[in-house]
Parts: sequence; C-alpha cells; structure tokens
Amino acid sequence: MIAMLYRMLAAVSIRYRRPILCGWLLFASASAWFAAQLPNALGDHGLTVQGSYAETQQILASQFKLPDEPVVVLFANERGETPGEFHRYIANALGRAEQIRGVEVAASPLRLKGMENGGYAYALLSVPDQVQEKREAVAQLREQLPVHPEFKAMLTGKPVVQEDVNQSSRHDLKAAEAVGLPVAFALLFLAFGGLLPAMIPILAGGMSVLIAMGILDAIGASGIVELSVFVYNVIPMVGMAVSLDFALLMVCRYREEKAALPSRQAVHRAMSTSGRAVLVSVVCVILALIGTFCIRMPIFNSVALGAIVVLAVSALINLTFVPALLYALGNRISPIHSRASRQGPPSRGWRLWLSAVMKRPGVSALACAAALAMCLLPIASMRMSIPGPDSLPSGTESREAAGLFADRFFPPKTTAAYVIIRASGARQEADRTADRIRSELERDARVLRIDTQRSSASGDYLLAVRLIGEASSDEAMRWVRERERQYGSLNVLIGGEPKEQQEIHDEMINRMPEVLAFVAVSNFLVLAFAFRSLFIPLKAIAMNLLSIGAALGILSWLFREGRLGLEPSDLAIMIPVFLFGLTFGISMDYGIFLLSRIYESYRRTRDNEAAIREGVAASGRMITSAAAIMIAVTAPFSLAGVTGVKQLGLGIAAALLIDATIIRMVLVPSLMKLMGKWNWWMPFARGGQPR
Repeated sequence: MIAMLYRMLAAVSIRYRRPILCGWLLFASASAWFAAQLPNALGDHGLTVQGSYAETQQILASQFKLPDEPVVVLFANERGETPGEFHRYIANALGRAEQIRGVEVAASPLRLKGMENGGYAYALLSVPDQVQEKREAVAQLREQLPVHPEFKAMLTGKPVVQEDVNQSSRHDLKAAEAVGLPVAFALLFLAFGGLLPAMIPILAGGMSVLIAMGILDAIGASGIVELSVFVYNVIPMVGMAVSLDFALLMVCRYREEKAALPSRQAVHRAMSTSGRAVLVSVVCVILALIGTFCIRMPIFNSVALGAIVVLAVSALINLTFVPALLYALGNRISPIHSRASRQGPPSRGWRLWLSAVMKRPGVSALACAAALAMCLLPIASMRMSIPGPDSLPSGTESREAAGLFADRFFPPKTTAAYVIIRASGARQEADRTADRIRSELERDARVLRIDTQRSSASGDYLLAVRLIGEASSDEAMRWVRERERQYGSLNVLIGGEPKEQQEIHDEMINRMPEVLAFVAVSNFLVLAFAFRSLFIPLKAIAMNLLSIGAALGILSWLFREGRLGLEPSDLAIMIPVFLFGLTFGISMDYGIFLLSRIYESYRRTRDNEAAIREGVAASGRMITSAAAIMIAVTAPFSLAGVTGVKQLGLGIAAALLIDATIIRMVLVPSLMKLMGKWNWWMPFARGGQPR
C-alpha cells in the first residue's frame, strides 16, 4: 500500500506537472505578502507557566498598583547639574509619557523615596497588556522622551528588552540569510556540478519558508494560537535547512537513476527510494516536535507548531513540485555518468575510509565513544536561565540601562522575591500570619531586607524580600521551593523573578522524561516498520541522543567561560528543548538516508558487510553535502546579536557536524559491522529477516 502511494504521487506529478508547478508557484507568490506581515502577528517570548508567579503578578497589579511588566525609565544627571533642574527634566519626561495612550506613571522619584541615588533616578511606567499596543507604546516613548544636553533618559524593563530582542532578531535573520544562502547555493553547485540542479533545492526551500510563514501569519492574526517571537527565526532556519536536504536527496537520486533509465522511470524510482526516505524522515521529525507539546509553555508549543507547518509544506513540495519539475526539465538535468552509480564501486576515498573503519570496528566504535564522552562532560556544569537584557548585543540601550539600574539601586548579585499573604476576609488571621512569616524571614541568612506593604482594599500583605543570589541561581530557586513547601498549607503565594525562573526550570525538567519517552517510542515504531528491524531503530535513536548531548556539552563549554571570544553567559533556558526537538528530527534525516541505502542493498544481497559498504559509499557524499549545506544555513545564526539565537545556531550546527561525521560515517558502520545479521532481526518478520 505504501509503495502504491509513491507510485501514485510520481504518476500524478508527471501527468499533472503543469497545474502542480503553476499552483505551487502561485501559492508561494500569494504567501509572500502574508509572510512579510508575520512579525505583526507574533506575541512575546512565550516563556510563561500558569502558576504561582502569574497569580502573584496579577495581585501585585490589582492590589498594590505594581505593574506586571513595567517599563523602567532611568534618568541620568551626567554632569552633576542642580537637583532642581534634574527634577524639572524628570517631570517634563513623565508628563510627555502620560500623554501616550495606555501609559501611566506607576512610581515616580518625584513622589517616592529611594528612587534617586548618586545622579541617577528611575520611574516605573505601566503599559498596555496587549502585545501590539505595548509595542506601539514603547515606540512612542522612545520618540517622546526629551533630549537634553545635561540629562539623559533611557528605557529598559521587560517590554523594552523584548522589543529590542524582536528588532535584533529580524536583523540577525537578514544577516544570516545574506551569508547562508549564497554559501548553500555554492555548495549545491559544487555537489551537482551545474547551475540548474543547484537551483531546484533553493527554489523548494524558499517556497517552503514563504508558504509556511504565510500560513503562520494567518494563524497568529486569527488569535487561535499566540505565536512566540522566536518563530520568526526558527522557521526560516529549519525550513530552509530541511527543505534543501530533502530536495538534494530527490535530485541526487533522480540524476543517478537517469544514467540508466528514461525520465519517467527515473522519477518513479526516485520517488520509491528517496521519496520514501523523505516521508519517513518527516514523520520522525514531526513526532519529535509533537513531543515538545508535553511542556506546557507557549514558546515551545508555538515553535513546534511553526516547525510542523514548515515541515509539512516542505514534504508536500518535495513529493509533488520537485518530481514534477524534474520531469518537466527532462534532459536539461544531466544524469550522473562519471560518478559511481548504485551498482558501481565506491570512489577510492570512500573505499579507503570504509576499509579502515570496517577492519577494526571495535577500535573505531571505542574511539568515537571516547570523543563523544569528552563532548558530553561539560553538561554536568551546564547552567540555564531565562534570557534577560544581557542576551542583547553589547551597547544596546536597554541592556546598558538595565545594568546601570541594577548597579545603582540594588546590592550586587541579589534578587527580589515576593511573599503575598491573602486575607480572604479573615484580616486578623492574615495579620498573625504576616507577623510570623516576617519574623521567620528576618532570621534567614539568605534575606538581606524585607519591605512590608498592606492593601487597604483587600487586607492582603506584601512582603518584598531582597534575596542573596541571582534569580537564576540554584540558591534562589531552592529558597522559593522551600518557602512554597513551608507555607503550602497557608493562604500564601510566592512570586518574583526567582519564582518565575524556578517554575519554568521545573516545568522543563519535570516534563522532559515525558518528551523523551514519547519521541523515543513513536520514532522506534516508525523506524521498526520502515526498516523491518528491532535493533536499527534503537541504535538510530541512541545515536541521535548522543549527537544532541554532545552539542549541548559543546555549548556549555563555550558559553560557561566565554571561550573562543564568546561572551560568558548561561544557556538560554529554551535552548535544550529547541535543540532536542529540532535537531533530533533533522539528524534523523541523515540516519534514514544512510539506512535506506544500506537496507536497499541488504534486501538485494543479504550480505550485511557488503550492504554497509555499498550503502555508506552510495550515500556518504550526499550526506556530507547535505550536512555542509545545512550547517551553511544554520551556522550564520551563530553570528547573531541575540544570545539565544546565537546559541541555537551554534548548537544545531555542532549537532549536525557531529552527526554527519563521527556518528554516521564511523560509529554507525562500525556498530552495524559488529552486530552482523542481528541488525536485521525482527521477531515477527518472516525468518526474522526483512522482506
């Protein structure tokens, strides 16, 4: 039945090639306008959990008039002018701010003590909650703040930082495309030895990204799903990389078959082999992405949705548009005559390489294991945190202002936690609880200061606690967990930045076993069905996890101490999940491409070693080209200004490099040689062998 599907797709693509080609091109052209509107349909970062932190933020805003995510205006008296002049400048700036729709002054240094220190002062502004209105308010604030030769007003705070991340991400995407696409095209040209075949993957990739971004714009604009701003960077990166790989596989196989078959049969043959590999690969990638839905955070759900859309579009284009285009171009796509065909011997380079690996498979496997173990070691010291102002490029105003704000008004390496005691009609009980908790916290060596406030309307108490340790530190997160357990039986809520970090961290860590289990089991079933083997799927999943783990170790090693000229930083907390969800599936491409060739040969020869040699030789050059192209698309993101984008680009490139070299070209063939015919054992297949 599956074979019939490939034959049907090939026949339809050939017979209705003109409508298919015109339809896809028109669809891509129409999607271009919607794709350009996608930034307006995106929300914020989406790193949110429905827990105590979110509830606390609502109470702070409603009962204590503290904005959920305030804009911080930092005023600087840089030349030491008189306080009167400085205060008049502040009053003028805040007056202009209040004229902007939806903007209110929540706290002013002109009315409250403790908001001015050593030539610096700050004010807190509340801005609209709706994402687009918030962006407009931030843009107008930047325009309206007065310029003065003696004084300076700088904006920071989460809404401003997020807007700067959005703008920097768009700049990073354009810069990465300007570098990655020409390099990818050059590699395709070298791989194919011609202009026309090199254009086909670029065309397929561009169409996939345009159409997917157009679809996502419609989804985001409809309000059905709130799309994270990270969708804007991830979708082009993944869409171009995967689509280029799929199209490369299809074109390579078509040209190979064209050497011995007419165009029609060559398309059918390419669809039944490479088309099958594409379909299996897409199913595995989508299942890996579906697994990330176990983590209940908008950032992962929306990025997974976006990646699934671009993968589905890419698969449809490569299984319909690309075969139709190959047949329509006919003899203008030259066959591969001079290189080894699938029946011919491998090149001398591959022959020597395979001989070395297969001669001592145990030594080869141990050497790979040692190299991978070295890469995995830094994971033990890996630190993660929610990206903040430090994730922006150095020199960005909101980052510089955030640093000055923290240095001038708070003790170094401290953070603010909030303890809210709800009255719920029992004010005397709330009074006693607040006194007891305050007394306990005053004896806590990790607490520097406690400020108490009571809501006159509800009777709720707010204890603002200044903790020793940064919000993302293990100590701060441990403190909020302890307080939550200690006060769990009381009507008490814990909030603040350390609580936000702890909830997001715990949601990820606690849900990862579910993600891993779903992805491993679902991919095992797909691969067992595809290759009629019990051990090959287990090995493929283990190899993918190894390459992802090694890439995480490399990232931790690079960023923990700021090696190779990188700025020291924690890993952005979403990077491990992004890297797993995206790279697990992408790495599976290479495994499936390689295993498909080995499987074809084994079905024909029933000789395990000969099948490994032939499969690696036939797919090695293509896998190397595909990996180089995908690295060319993803690696330029490592030059991004936003740290999270930089880490994702570096991580994917590292995982792909490890996967296409150490894993696929050494570890897989050596392990398959050691396992012998056990590679192909399947309990319920005829004779335990593949059909």
